[in-house]
Amino acid sequence: MPVFRGLAVLAAIAGSAIVLLIAMSVTMRHVARAPLHVTEELVGLLMTSAFFLALPLVTLRAEHVRVSILIANLPHKTRQWVGFAAGFFGFIFCIWYVALCLPWLEFAFDRNLKTEVARLLMYPWMALIPFSMILTSMAFILRGLVGPQRS
Repeated sequence: MPVFRGLAVLAAIAGSAIVLLIAMSVTMRHVARAPLHVTEELVGLLMTSAFFLALPLVTLRAEHVRVSILIANLPHKTRQWVGFAAGFFGFIFCIWYVALCLPWLEFAFDRNLKTEVARLLMYPWMALIPFSMILTSMAFILRGLVGPQRS
């Protein structure tokens, strides 16, 4: 799905931005004797963003890190049932996570919360989490219907 691939590209850009920020901060520490003061906050926000941006595509393609020694040794029908159950519980978890995130997002939006050092608005970053989890729940549904997507 193009939306999932687009989010994965944004995740890669966020990862690259992390490397650039850290490199700039280290350079500034040695050249100007003063690192960038916003590095830790931005790296934390970008790392979280990269994870949640990549999650829908990783879920759709079933490329998670997993231990499959038990599953690989089950009969085919049992493996299918376990895969269905895992997808069902993954879907339920995503919806539950969204339900837990929305009050926090509303709280941040209502109070116009900002980060401590850089004074960045929190709710745009926080909105990424329920958005990603909704797409991830869709990926679980798609995987259940047509299997893992490869491209």
